[in-house]
Amino acid sequence: MIKKGISRVMIVAMLLNFSLLVNVGAFSPIVEAASTSATFNCTSYGVTTSVPVGTTLPAGWIIANNIGSTITAKCLIGATTGVTTVAMLGSAIPSGWVVINQTSTSLTLKNSNGASYGETYTIVPISPLPSGWVTINRTDSTVWIKNLIGAPTGATVSILIGSPIPSGWVIINEIGSTYTIKKL
Repeated sequence: MIKKGISRVMIVAMLLNFSLLVNVGAFSPIVEAASTSATFNCTSYGVTTSVPVGTTLPAGWIIANNIGSTITAKCLIGATTGVTTVAMLGSAIPSGWVVINQTSTSLTLKNSNGASYGETYTIVPISPLPSGWVTINRTDSTVWIKNLIGAPTGATVSILIGSPIPSGWVIINEIGSTYTIKKL
């Protein structure tokens, strides 16, 4: 009976301590000041900067590493087409980037910006679909997407029903779970 009482008191004490640490850290003036004075000068792809955890990253930046109360932010602006990089879970995925692999702590991203018409990528289901790309096949763990940007007039492509249809394309046929679309 005494052991149960002591262990309950210890659990309550640990929870209270954790709660105080979380609350104090969330409103710390040091963290607030540091996050507002952080500079995100992206002179080229791959530039990094260290900022406190909780800092809002600008568009085009990811969390590359997290050590204690500091994160390393990495700029993806200006990356070449097809380049890959690893981001920590919780990173925003920049426009035009897709997730090609996911682990319990990270995402492998690939730049689809500037890809040629007809190029296909294999991505994971959680990945965003870039504008102008369509879903051409999928399983529970894999999605195949195809770039339709730059397609010639009259080109036709089979896509999965439910895939967004890019501007300038129309459905010309439906068979089973696929549409055939045509570029006008």
